[in-house]
Amino acid sequence: MLASPDDRSVEDDGLEERQNLTEHVYDRLIEILIRGELRPGDVITERKMADRLNASRTPIREALRRLEAEGLVYKQASRGVTVSPFSAEKFIEILNIRQLLEGEAARLAAGNLLASELADIRAQQASLVATAEPSLSDIWQADDMLHGAIARASGSDLLANMIRDLRRLTHVFNAYRNAGKRGFANHDSSELLLALERGASADAQKAMVEHIAAVKTEIIDKLSGR
Repeated sequence: MLASPDDRSVEDDGLEERQNLTEHVYDRLIEILIRGELRPGDVITERKMADRLNASRTPIREALRRLEAEGLVYKQASRGVTVSPFSAEKFIEILNIRQLLEGEAARLAAGNLLASELADIRAQQASLVATAEPSLSDIWQADDMLHGAIARASGSDLLANMIRDLRRLTHVFNAYRNAGKRGFANHDSSELLLALERGASADAQKAMVEHIAAVKTEIIDKLSGR
């Protein structure tokens, strides 16, 4: 027997609600990883996480499957779902890809950001610099305002989503390597913002590539003890 249109509507609404709930749980888990509240080797139990996030175990399970597909967690037969180790090599690879994608996003975004958006980004960056011991959440918020606004102004939802996912991975690694530490490296974004403001596409692309390259150089120097 075929389902009536009303039945299908109820089913579609239920599926959409479940997907939205899973997305919300996934975002919360990413935030927990970005803040460094879960460390490589930590075990994530569905029951405890469901209690923590005030959610049922089904969206927790589905969100964990998504994190597993992204390599942020993995399953162990004896321990359950565990936070994955995060290698420096993978981090550098992510930054290399970000240089390509975000350079293109900056090129497309040049001239598209509102003056009010640029002013907000500059204010947020200045506030972070003035904070003696910014938290990982503070750093993420400022970084997200800069890179997120540029990605969205590129006009490509696909490009913006890809950049968002890679940036999340970057900040998860940053939380891992900076456990118990505060402060951040202030990579100057003034040239990038000026190029975006002027609508200078080539300059904006170059400035973004150099901006991310500075982060990569910092990481390589720290890992090599320089």
